[in-house]
Amino acid sequence: CVPLGQKPTDDRGDWGGWFCPCHGSHYDTSGRIRKGPAPTNLVVPVYEFLDDSTVKIG
Repeated sequence: CVPLGQKPTDDRGDWGGWFCPCHGSHYDTSGRIRKGPAPTNLVVPVYEFLDDSTVKIG
């Protein structure tokens, strides 16, 4: 999460996305802030498509 650098929890936020328990921010499945005090969207990590069904993240 943006304010404290915490990792949001999965599958708990409104809009089918993530929830940060520190300040109550809700993000959609694309990491866009939808509710709460977070000032910006989540950062998209570096990723790479290894094949048609595998994505390497990080």
